[in-house]
Amino acid sequence: MARLGRGLLLLIVLLSGLIVLLDRLQVRRGETSVFVLLWPGRGGLPAGLTASPVSPPPRPAPVPTPAQSHAGPRLAIIIDDLGGRSDVFETLKSLARPLTVAVLPELPLSARIAAEAPRAGMEVLLHLPLEPYHYPEVDPGPGALLMAMPVEEAVQLVQKHLAAFPVAGVSTHMGSRFTEDRERMGRILEPIKERGLFFVDSLTSNQSVAWRVAQEMGIPALRRHVFLDPELDELTVRRELQAAVALAERRGAAVAIGHGHPLTLRLMQEMIPRWEARGIRLVKASELLR
Repeated sequence: MARLGRGLLLLIVLLSGLIVLLDRLQVRRGETSVFVLLWPGRGGLPAGLTASPVSPPPRPAPVPTPAQSHAGPRLAIIIDDLGGRSDVFETLKSLARPLTVAVLPELPLSARIAAEAPRAGMEVLLHLPLEPYHYPEVDPGPGALLMAMPVEEAVQLVQKHLAAFPVAGVSTHMGSRFTEDRERMGRILEPIKERGLFFVDSLTSNQSVAWRVAQEMGIPALRRHVFLDPELDELTVRRELQAAVALAERRGAAVAIGHGHPLTLRLMQEMIPRWEARGIRLVKASELLR
């Protein structure tokens, strides 16, 4: 009996140590300690551990001072395809973070969103629709630049879109086929360069030459690193959000592109405060050019 009692005591000690270790790992991941859940009024934590605070509601990010402007990993999130729905834009405003929004041309709300976004602390891109593979089955929407167009007509269409509402830069919408054509990309980038704008290659084709051509022309340019919602299931979107943060931590900066799906926005709202607690800074896309 004495031997059995000592064995049970040893087992209890080992299990207690394992619980404390697992709880420590949970707290380090930014989750609430299990001891707080058991004794919410008393703390009940082992010595040396503190409970993670509940994430506060989103609030406007403070404007960094010059000394802080490049401190910590930076993540630029671009939300594509705005201009057709107001509810998506309202949700983005409620996040109160320096996001970048890519607004499609010739949609009912495009001009209004482009005008309001800077007042909400967001940066605006013209989301330039370009012909994809499998067109017309895959439709890039109104105002698209097509391969069958004379190149001068395509350039004039870019100029028309740029005159429709104020933007800080231009990103590509679809365009897997168009962005592989060096001559056409060079020509349509000319009005972007003339206006002193920057360019983002959404990289919808791994054969895209758009980013390289922009660089050769002296246009400040970025390219997408992570698509946040290639599939609309929670496991995929959560994994890609985590991949974007991990890349920013590893490289110092990253560009992620997502869409205004309720799932994507809900997970962003959940995860952004945790990222910020880890030292990740959300920034406008243009800040990564500096």
